[in-house]
Amino acid sequence: MIADAVSDLRARVGLPVDPARRGPEPLDRFFTELSLSHVALPGLTLGGVVEHLRAEGVPIEDLGDPTAPLAGFLFAAGRIGIAFVRADDTLGRRRFTAAHELGHAVMHRAKMGRCHVDADIVEANDPTLEIEREANRFAVELLMPEAVLRARAEELKREFKVRACPRLVLAYRLASELLVSREAMRYRLKALGVGDDD
Repeated sequence: MIADAVSDLRARVGLPVDPARRGPEPLDRFFTELSLSHVALPGLTLGGVVEHLRAEGVPIEDLGDPTAPLAGFLFAAGRIGIAFVRADDTLGRRRFTAAHELGHAVMHRAKMGRCHVDADIVEANDPTLEIEREANRFAVELLMPEAVLRARAEELKREFKVRACPRLVLAYRLASELLVSREAMRYRLKALGVGDDD
């Protein structure tokens, strides 16, 4: 289901997975396709989100404690949609959070009402957090396509004329190329069984 949602979005944008293409996934194109924008706010809080929306002319009620810190936030009402990320996060983290919020927009927009608040973006076993796991999986599938990871592993083996592909080396290379965190990349490679244990 999640892989299909990513594949459908890629088809709409005209960006199928292409292992020969280098570089990170162009998130702006996916956001544009969904009529969403994204904003990075320093010290992302509920109050900062409300203040930004009101400055854009969006009538919005107070959402709770204005000092409450957020990892991400998605606002979607009618034709207006904005995903918020924390500007002080690393680039890899901001991209993951943006893709996570994009996942909510694609898969959960009908159930979320006008807003979806992510106080933290974590994997947890709490069944009430199923939509968070789905949004994380969406971000992983979008930012780190399996076909690209497998192709780069094969390239690394050919480049160094070895049969083994050290996962740590591969993770560093791919994290730099795809602009994601090394930790997220190592987790993805291990989950897919790509590369050899270090």
